[in-house]
Formats: sequence, C-alpha cells, structure tokens
Amino acid sequence: MRHGATAWNGEGRWQGWTDTPLGELGERQAARLAGRLLGTDPGQVHSSDLQRAVDTALLALPGEPLTLDVRLRELHFGRYEGATSEQVLHDPEYAAWQRDPWRLPAPGGGESLEAVGERMRDWAEGLPGGTVTAFTHGAALRALLCTLFGWPATPQPGYVLPFPYRHAHTGLTRLERGAAGWTLIMYNDHAHLEG
Repeated sequence: MRHGATAWNGEGRWQGWTDTPLGELGERQAARLAGRLLGTDPGQVHSSDLQRAVDTALLALPGEPLTLDVRLRELHFGRYEGATSEQVLHDPEYAAWQRDPWRLPAPGGGESLEAVGERMRDWAEGLPGGTVTAFTHGAALRALLCTLFGWPATPQPGYVLPFPYRHAHTGLTRLERGAAGWTLIMYNDHAHLEG
C-alpha cells in the first residue's frame, strides 16, 4: 500500500528519496487504515526505509515487527525532488524525459521507471510464501504493476507521471503469486478514507 500524505504531498512537491515525515492528514489516514486492518493477519510487514512509509506502517500496524527494504523506495526524481508539478512541467528537460520515462532516468541523477519496476520486482520475487504487508510509494507501486503485468507507461495529459491510474494515500493493492505468476486481486481500495 501507499504511505499516508505528507506536507509536501499537500503542496504538490515531488518527494522521491527526500525523506519527509507524514503530515497531520497522513497520520489521520494511517489511523483509519489501522481501523481497517484491525483483526487481520498482516503476516510479514515490510516497508520502504523512507520515514513517510515507516510512519504509516507503525501507525497502521502498531507492535508488528517491521522489515525495512530500500528496494521499496520511491522513484528517485533527480533534480525534480522538492519541485512542484508546475515547476517540473516547465523544465526544459521534462518533455525529453517524458518521451520515454520508462527507460530514461529522471534528469539530474534520477532513476528510470524501468529501474524502479525491476528493483520492486526483485523484492517481490524474493519473498517467501505466505502473507506480506508492504508499505511503499505511489510511483514505485505503479512501476511494479507495469513490470509484472506489462502495462504501458505512457504520458498522460494533465498528469506529470506516465500512468493512466492513480493511487490514493493508504490505498490498498493486493497481489497473489501462484504457479502461473502474479494476479492483481485489488487495486487502490481506499474505502477506509471515505465517510
């Protein structure tokens, strides 16, 4: 699942590997997620090592042992980290990056979405059997799904990342691995945030 919201999310700033904590809204989202997960067996609990994901995990599943893994980190946005979407859209190198964001790294030392999808798949394929609950990031999660299922990463009008689908903060996505490979059971279920 995706971490809860940060102050930078509220400001429309790209975070990437910048280590920002949850904001007040993110803490409320994680508390609502905790209510939803109450009484479920999370199995092993894994998290990105970035604070916003760790905070979400600790608030949503208090007392559960937590395994941190750098492979669950967000896409490194290079020089776009800390910039707003408006600033990114006006950067001269943005259009070139968006011609093939799957293979090209984000300008200024960032990662490609392909690299993120591969490290996320490496993490997922290395898991033992059984239930694993993971706390990660929006672009990283979508890159994993593109990698596992061959979904295209194509530029979207009015949206700065090349994904036609969004992922809410603390939205739940469920995958199952069987003999034939991976199956997407649920995507971006955020009913705990409604009402």
